[in-house]
Amino acid sequence: MPRSLTTHIDSPKEVGTRLKASRERAGLSQRQLAFPGCTAAYISRLEAGARVPSLQMINQLALRLDVSGQWLATGVDTADLEPTELLDAEVALRLGETEEAERLYRAHLADGDPGRPAALAGLGQIAFRAERFTEAIALLEEAFELRGRKALVDAGLIDTLGRAHAHAGSRELAIALFEQAAEEAHDAEAHVEELRFTVLLANALIDAGEFSQAERSLAAVIRFVETAGDPVASARVFWSQSRLHAMRHEPRLASRYARRALQILEQTENDAYVGMAYHLIAHSEVDAGNGAEALLLLERGRLLFGHELGEADDARFSFEEARALMVLGRNSEAALKAAHTLELLDAVSPGDRGAAYVTLADVFLAAGDRDRPRMLLEQAIELLSEHLKPRVLDAGRKLAALLEEDGDTAGALQVLKRAAEASSSPAPSSVAERV
Repeated sequence: MPRSLTTHIDSPKEVGTRLKASRERAGLSQRQLAFPGCTAAYISRLEAGARVPSLQMINQLALRLDVSGQWLATGVDTADLEPTELLDAEVALRLGETEEAERLYRAHLADGDPGRPAALAGLGQIAFRAERFTEAIALLEEAFELRGRKALVDAGLIDTLGRAHAHAGSRELAIALFEQAAEEAHDAEAHVEELRFTVLLANALIDAGEFSQAERSLAAVIRFVETAGDPVASARVFWSQSRLHAMRHEPRLASRYARRALQILEQTENDAYVGMAYHLIAHSEVDAGNGAEALLLLERGRLLFGHELGEADDARFSFEEARALMVLGRNSEAALKAAHTLELLDAVSPGDRGAAYVTLADVFLAAGDRDRPRMLLEQAIELLSEHLKPRVLDAGRKLAALLEEDGDTAGALQVLKRAAEASSSPAPSSVAERV
């Protein structure tokens, strides 16, 4: 669970007092402490309490003075707030030792325990990894409440909570959360966190079919990425741009950005990220009609996941494999792969499931099956009407075409009308309109 600075400052005056005391204890003059972007004159104003430092400035000063950024900002050190066992739990979770992490977290759930917020957040992360999304949301929301609903307290919590909402079918809640977090980071001049939350917001908007909103969000952080020199940040933006172009059916651009992200991710130690990069490139290759290349990429991605491949990711890989086989004209194999995909789709969000049903209907049709596509398109309309309105009209048109071919013109018209009404009805939340 990557952490951000735990709060912003308590007061400019108190920060100034602690800054001056730490500088003098380190034996440094204001000029010696200065660095590019932070002059001696600015340090003088900070020590006088005449300026409010950003979170990044706090962190940079704390690093140079060998003190905790948490203490410099608030006068309270993290070690005083959370028991050291919670650090052990976080390490265990990162190493995949889930049972040990859960045991350590559960030891700090009592009311009044200073480690309760972190313990709840840790247990929420464990539940999310196990794809128990409702449980994860409950735990993470409680941790968020205990931390004053401040997104910068724990960026990892916000990341996972938003993803859990999306997986549970509440994309509007994920969008609202990421929007709030990005605004909070912007107001605090926490540029790294602002980038992270904005990319998460863009991805949630892409999943909701709000492509123009997503493009504007990404445009807001591209300049920062270009000047920050942070390769992982660049990979996140490239990844999001690839997803945006893929959803817009622009496979060449999608593949180009995905490959740029892959080049960066291959230098990391996170095989799952690299595996999903291969999956993203494969999606673009299928759209471009390169089924054989897509199958090779998907095979490499599966190998990187190994035994860590969960049901949701297995469903995504199987889905793309079915599409690739259909492109190659291997329709019987594609139908078998599609049937396997259907067994796994309960692990993905309702909106993604509805969108997958539309494509899988095409796979079964290509294999000569007309009954299953009608059932899948009916289910797709129901799911997309609630969770992914921009895609519902596509499902309605396909089902109407099938009904018309079977001589049911009245049924076809009724389906088209229902889909059109669903696609034009107001979304559950207008949060996206405020981005």
